[in-house]
Amino acid sequence: MDLLKGIGKLAGDFTGRVLGGTVRVAGELVHSDYIKEIGNDVERVTAKTGELAGQAASGVWDVGAGLISADKRQAKNGFDDLGDAVTTTVRGAGQGIEYVVESGKDVVTGLKENDKQLIKDGAKKLGKAAAVSIIAVGVIDIVDGPDGMDTSETT
Repeated sequence: MDLLKGIGKLAGDFTGRVLGGTVRVAGELVHSDYIKEIGNDVERVTAKTGELAGQAASGVWDVGAGLISADKRQAKNGFDDLGDAVTTTVRGAGQGIEYVVESGKDVVTGLKENDKQLIKDGAKKLGKAAAVSIIAVGVIDIVDGPDGMDTSETT
């Protein structure tokens, strides 16, 4: 269902602009290009997350509707959307892990070779990856609600 894809993309773009823009403003206030870069990455990652969520929701909808109505084409399109969303997510996670590993290697190599610039560059990359991950995952946690909250109990 293209409507769900569109809603996910719009939500991701909007949220990314708000969060990324806020971080970029903070970078402007403290005159830090590094913080502005983090803002750019937060915007990009959050926008992609919204797009993937919309694609996955569309896939679930189409699979369910296709199975209920016995429309094999709609169900297949839904499975294709789900597969694409999973593939993109796994690929992105792999690239993120690779980035962190390479940055960690830079720090270790810098320590071994007493290369302060390499240590600094590797540490900055690790810090950026951590900041972007915390902000982007934090958005999902806010939408999902606090962990461990049991709504079955009433007070």
